[in-house]
Amino acid sequence: MFFSVGVETPASVDMAWGIVVPALCNEEFGCYSAVDDKAGIAPAAREAILLVLEEMIRSGKYRAEAIRDAGHLTYAAHPDYRAYDSWFVIEVDLSGLEGRQQRINITLPDTLIQRIDNRVKASDGRYRDRSHFLAQAARHALQGE
Repeated sequence: MFFSVGVETPASVDMAWGIVVPALCNEEFGCYSAVDDKAGIAPAAREAILLVLEEMIRSGKYRAEAIRDAGHLTYAAHPDYRAYDSWFVIEVDLSGLEGRQQRINITLPDTLIQRIDNRVKASDGRYRDRSHFLAQAARHALQGE
């Protein structure tokens, strides 16, 4: 999933870079972090996203697939995030938050299996394997529920 990340540039060398992920900020949760050097921004943002999402899901009130990012332009214009002077988008794999893997047995036409395998091969790493492709397709189909 893609998340907009706001970065607050430190006012002096002895201050940290501030990080916010507005899509995960609400009345109950906030997704903030800080790092001492610019190179640590993306890893810290990814870690904060995973930690906050894990807590949100554990609360029983949120599902990862129901979270929506409004986009960096929307957040940059919001008064709560005025201090964040630069924005970027980060992709975070949320599959680890979905519970344990379970093997199933399904029957599909051989031509469909071949099409799936061809798509996986041509995906440049977007899909790890056939199972990952099918899981992503299922998530996409179930998104609105």
